[in-house]
Amino acid sequence: MSSDLKNQLAELTSRLVQINSVNPPGDVTNVTDFIKDWLNAKGFSSSIYEYVKGKPNLIAKVGSGKPTLILNGHTDVVPPGDISKWAYPPFSGKIVEGKIYGRGSTDMKGGLAVIMMVFAELAPLVEKKGTGTLIFSATADEEVGGHAGVEALVKDNILIGDAAIIAEPTGFDKYCIGEKGLCQVRLVTRGKPAHGSLPILGDNAIVKLIKAIERARICIDEFNRGIKHPQDLIEAIDNATEVYLEGALKSGLRLSKDDLRATVGLVSFNPGVIKGGSKINMVPDYAELELDMRVPPGVSPSNVVDKLRGELSGLAEVEVIDLSEPNYTSSGEMIVQLIRDGIAKQGAEPKPIIITGATDGRYLRLRGIPTVVYGPGDLTLAHSYNEYVAIDDLVKTYNVIKYVSEKYLGLRID
Repeated sequence: MSSDLKNQLAELTSRLVQINSVNPPGDVTNVTDFIKDWLNAKGFSSSIYEYVKGKPNLIAKVGSGKPTLILNGHTDVVPPGDISKWAYPPFSGKIVEGKIYGRGSTDMKGGLAVIMMVFAELAPLVEKKGTGTLIFSATADEEVGGHAGVEALVKDNILIGDAAIIAEPTGFDKYCIGEKGLCQVRLVTRGKPAHGSLPILGDNAIVKLIKAIERARICIDEFNRGIKHPQDLIEAIDNATEVYLEGALKSGLRLSKDDLRATVGLVSFNPGVIKGGSKINMVPDYAELELDMRVPPGVSPSNVVDKLRGELSGLAEVEVIDLSEPNYTSSGEMIVQLIRDGIAKQGAEPKPIIITGATDGRYLRLRGIPTVVYGPGDLTLAHSYNEYVAIDDLVKTYNVIKYVSEKYLGLRID
């Protein structure tokens, strides 16, 4: 079946890439309709849940009772950017030398194709043997936070299970057990206006903000020196450092392993947006900075906010924009062990990682559902020009996810 499987996965991935589902605006109706029709043609019904018009979520379910395994993937993709920088049109799904090119091929139409085919392959066995429940979910909105997708489905108790696999790109031999949390704040400084020719009569909010930014950076550096990582995550942080370092070196950056390990394992510090002043010849009485920080597992974002507020008291106000908790799945969970076994059975050494961004896995983990992010594609190719997914990666990750699903649902005894 291998050559047939290879062709089917490649064709399905290519077809999914060809359906434009860019977010923003996030309208995934066409790709969701395609998946629904594909499932219908194979004899499976599905349900649609639409919290925001144009952002439908599809769920197909077979079997009954426990355990319940969720296979999840998102249908939206990021914009392609400058079309002239693509070797092939970004929505062509062009297949060249064993690779499928196009926006979303890695993130994550390839992963969607894999779990669609795993679901279609195993669903009849699940229904026949009655050993649990298998859920396939194709969800919207992930690229802008997942609020109209997995977050809403989990809150409504629609997407709930005993374990989950999210087929985001990790590469065949790597699997993600955790991700950093979000700590986004606004630093606000206030001053006193005056004529620009007599700045001594005013109080410059921009100058105060510059001081606040530097003080905040020093504060976070000090905070980082006290971080102790959970023992369960040390290997994952080391492996993730190697992955990101490899990607950085490929792109021509000259970074050290220590540089990347600090980014992966500590609180990052990125001043993202700065505003202040209204006219060049006026002393500004207001300035603000939007500061993005990513927080590793074992650290609470609220503690970071408290630390900043204490350090900047009297100089700047600290307003919370958005917080989300870092999260991870213990290596002792059954779903993690099965992923490791599945990769090893394919002849590779399984490598746990954590990621610096966020996936829909956070909503499942924070609901208490052990979740592993594992799927085809190079993590460093996501959102890039000339994004592609290797067909061999599709086949290998299909084999692993199929094995894991069979074992978890008691369909396979080795």
